[in-house]
Amino acid sequence: MLYELTDLTKQFKDRQVLDIDALCLKRKKVYALIGPNGAGKTTLLNQLALLEKPTSGSLTFLGRDPWGVGNSLLELRRKVVLVDQSPILFSGTVRKNVEYGLQVRRIPKDERDRRVAHCLHLVGMDDFINQDVHGLSGGEVKRVALARALAIEPEVLLCDEPTANVDEKHQEVILRIIEEVNQNQRTTIIFSTHFLSQSRRLADQTIILRNGRISSYRETKNSFMARVVESDSVQTVVSLSDSYQFSLPPGVITRDDRDEIVHFQIDPNELAIGDVSMVPEQGKTINHGVVKRIASEQDRVRITVDIGISIDVLLDNTSYRASSPLVGDRVALAIPSGAVTLKED
Repeated sequence: MLYELTDLTKQFKDRQVLDIDALCLKRKKVYALIGPNGAGKTTLLNQLALLEKPTSGSLTFLGRDPWGVGNSLLELRRKVVLVDQSPILFSGTVRKNVEYGLQVRRIPKDERDRRVAHCLHLVGMDDFINQDVHGLSGGEVKRVALARALAIEPEVLLCDEPTANVDEKHQEVILRIIEEVNQNQRTTIIFSTHFLSQSRRLADQTIILRNGRISSYRETKNSFMARVVESDSVQTVVSLSDSYQFSLPPGVITRDDRDEIVHFQIDPNELAIGDVSMVPEQGKTINHGVVKRIASEQDRVRITVDIGISIDVLLDNTSYRASSPLVGDRVALAIPSGAVTLKED
C-alpha cells in the first residue's frame, strides 16, 4: 500500500481541519480530491506530501511512519512532489527551474540535460528552455512547474488545483499531461479540483471531502453528485459537468450552498413524463430530454430519459399508456420537490 491514514486529524490552533477515519491509496493510480473551498483538500495534500505531521492518528507511506524513530523523513519526502495551485518559479531561465531539483540531488550533468529536455517535451515547452520565466503566462508557469516536478521522477505527484486560473487551452494540456504521466510512467497522481468532469475523466477513485471528513458517497441509478451553481426560492441549479447544468425543484436546498458539492437521490416513482410543451406546476421543474430505453417491470414500465444525465422513471401501466413515449422521442420530465432527497454524509 502506498499510503495508509488511520484516525488522522489535523488542527490549526483550536480549529480542526481534517478528521479522517481511514484512507488507503494504492500505487500507480490517479486519485481526485473533490470538495468546496475550506473542505480540507490542500491540508490533506500537505499531509500526503509529508510536509506536516498529523495532530493525531497515523499516516504511513510505503509501509513506514515518516516521523517514526529510525526513519528518514527527507528520504521519503524526496519520493513525493507537490505542485501548488499558484507555483512560484525561481528567477532565471526555464532550464534553471526544471534543473533545480536535479542539482540538489547531485545528478550528473548529462543526466540532468536528458531529463530537462524530456520533461519540457512532455509538457510541450521545448522551445522555452532558454526563455526567462518572467515572460511566461499563467498556464506556461504551471507547465514549467509540472516539468520541474516530473524531472526528479517522483513516485507520487500531488497537484493542488492544477487547472485553476488558466485558460481552456492550457487546462486541456495539463489534463493530458496528467493522463500521460500516469499511463506511461506509472506515477501515482493525486490532484484536487472543483471540476467533476476532471475527476470522472482522469481518476481511478474520487475522494470527496466535506468539512475535513471523507464522504462515503457512491453514484448509483438516479443518485448524483453535483456542484451548486445557484440556489434561491425559485429553484436550485447544479452543475454535473463543466458543460451541463440541471435544475432541481425549490425547497430541495434551503441554505446558501453555492459551490458546495451535494449528493441527491431522485425517486423514479415520483416522476412524470409528458409532451415537450408541458408547463411546470408549482413545486416542480421541467427538464427536456430523449427517451433512451423502455422496459417492462411487472406492473410498471421503466423509462430511461437522457436529459444530459440518464434518469430512470417508473410509471404504472395507466400513466404509461396516457403518454405512450417511444424510444427516440423528445419528452418533458417533471420533477416534483418531493422526488428529490438531499443525501447527508
